[in-house]
Amino acid sequence: MDRLAALLEELPLPEIARLLRRTALSALALGVIALVVSVLLNHPLVGLGAIVGLLLGIGNLRLITRAVARVNERQPEHPKRVLAGRSLMRLGLTTVVVIGMMFASNQLGLASAAGLAVFYLFLVVSLLTALLRGAQAAA
Repeated sequence: MDRLAALLEELPLPEIARLLRRTALSALALGVIALVVSVLLNHPLVGLGAIVGLLLGIGNLRLITRAVARVNERQPEHPKRVLAGRSLMRLGLTTVVVIGMMFASNQLGLASAAGLAVFYLFLVVSLLTALLRGAQAAA
């Protein structure tokens, strides 16, 4: 966690905002594409599951930024403990939602898990791209 924080500290706040916006928009575009393709292939639940997974990722990202802002505002004695507890709650809730969808439909559950994984892959790629651009600009 400390290494991730150190990496993010290298990026200016406007760049982080652009990175998050770009990731969310890419995820939404991919969700629409997944829904259209899955409907054309006669598997609409797969597209719906992908959209749900991508939306879970976007929602989790929004909750993370809100939690970090709130912790910075309140300055608790153990900020890492507070953030870790909230992260565990979000992870648990996301897991329950995905498993619940798995019980409703295998296609829906697996596609939502895949959508969530793809969202975080987009996030990591966007972060690495921004960090590499920053390193090239500094050199």
